[in-house]
Amino acid sequence: MTGRENRRGRSRCREPQQSNHDVCVVPEEVSAHEGKPLYVLVALWCLKRGGWVNRGQIADAFGISERSATFQLTYLSRKKEQICCELRKVKRAGVPVESYEVRVTEVSPEAGVRKVSEKQREAVKTIQRGRVGNADGDVRELTRNIWNSLQRGRKA
Repeated sequence: MTGRENRRGRSRCREPQQSNHDVCVVPEEVSAHEGKPLYVLVALWCLKRGGWVNRGQIADAFGISERSATFQLTYLSRKKEQICCELRKVKRAGVPVESYEVRVTEVSPEAGVRKVSEKQREAVKTIQRGRVGNADGDVRELTRNIWNSLQRGRKA
């Protein structure tokens, strides 16, 4: 994350942690939670707004595309154990397609924190390096010899 200010001076640009994500803007209202994932920031921002929010408002506030804002709405509605929200369909006059709006009523303090079990931690510690597959020593040696003879034949 960088501390670059945007042109309005009220929000900060946030560099993504993954290469397939875009840069977004963190609104001043949620800048205290800047280290959290984007969907948590969006949920906190919606909570502070207190009403129904659509994808256009999220896109404007966070400087992301409306498509990305739609993904954030989906995230909010699916993270039920972390974010308590209501989702509704809205039909706009003159537009044939319905759109969704969300109203966030509660955000868990643990939202965005990944819980890693002890079993997963132990699995990371005991990773074997260098050997691939489940063949026994004799089969590995035979395979190695065949490979080496093929390599020697190719060099000739």
